[in-house]
Amino acid sequence: MDRRTLGLSLLLATSAASAEAIPSLIGPVSDIEVIEDGLGPRQENCADFKVSPQAVAEFLRHAILVTARQEHDWYLHGPCRAHGTFSTRYGQWQWQMLNMGTARIMAVTGEQFLLADPREESSPEDQ
Repeated sequence: MDRRTLGLSLLLATSAASAEAIPSLIGPVSDIEVIEDGLGPRQENCADFKVSPQAVAEFLRHAILVTARQEHDWYLHGPCRAHGTFSTRYGQWQWQMLNMGTARIMAVTGEQFLLADPREESSPEDQ
């Protein structure tokens, strides 16, 4: 990693989630709203799964696009959920985040995308 890339990475990692626009895979994101969190099975302690707009911004900063198969093979199942909205230059999106590092986002057109945070990856060899 060259110095410019490292510097940009550090700048992005330290930018405040309350900034006007948060850089992400889908472009700058703003107006992150958490509508509901702590959803899911009581026996999984899902009520403790609390998500802030800053946590959503942090997830989006690191997220990569994955397929359903990659989600199955590389990420543990997260039964706890949170959902809300955010805005990009193309309008408002809906998001649903799971507690084990994956999320689904839906555009105003109804198209859905599956995202994952590589920091939460769980290699099949680890199982």
